[in-house]
Amino acid sequence: MPSLAPAAARPLPHVRSALRAALALVAPADCAGCGAPDIELCADCRRRLEPRPLVAALPDGTPLVSGLDYEGTARDVILAFKQSGRWRLAKPLGPALAAALRLAAAGSPVGAAAAEGPPVGAAAAAAEGEPADAAAVAVLAVPPSRAGRRRRGYDPVDLLVRAAGVRVSKPGFRILRSSAQQKSRGRAERLSGRLGSLGCSGRWAGARIVIVDDVSTTGATLQEAVRAARAAGTIVLGVCCLASTPLRSARL
Repeated sequence: MPSLAPAAARPLPHVRSALRAALALVAPADCAGCGAPDIELCADCRRRLEPRPLVAALPDGTPLVSGLDYEGTARDVILAFKQSGRWRLAKPLGPALAAALRLAAAGSPVGAAAAEGPPVGAAAAAAEGEPADAAAVAVLAVPPSRAGRRRRGYDPVDLLVRAAGVRVSKPGFRILRSSAQQKSRGRAERLSGRLGSLGCSGRWAGARIVIVDDVSTTGATLQEAVRAARAAGTIVLGVCCLASTPLRSARL
């Protein structure tokens, strides 16, 4: 039944997010994976979040590395992290993204699980005037939608990258226009709908970069990020995400 409260009486999105965060401090949540009471994430569900790197390819052939399959426990935990204000879940999710970042920085060919890539994220230090390795790889994060940021009160990708022990390079991408609702669209429609929706800072022209997002289903958002980054003159080594649904993939 629709709420009868007038719109002015309802908490604003950022207020609701703050209330959820405050409630979490005094009322322990159930396990985000299995629902076990009074624990953020149980030991069994933590084990199910151990990195399982998967290499796929975007429509243009750019390597896409994900740390987890977007299904089962991983999907439940990620949804709780993104949709229910449970930002502390970034910490147990961080290792899976870290594994994907390392592979993407190494160029992420299939079978490169043991590859040693250049320092990931070190270029972000250079952006702030700190010394960085000349071979450093910059990490550019896909930005959240404006509505999503207002609703949550935090940027999920930024929290995940921090939990992975990496610093996001800024300025990075910017939203040029909002995309239409994508969930009901097929892959081809999503790709065309995203085209031209992102821009990338020219600061990274000539730099080697890895692009990161939280979840990839069709690859449309990451494909648009690759287009924008290349248009700005960057060298895209690969893209990565915390979790993905299967595209054209190979388990490492």
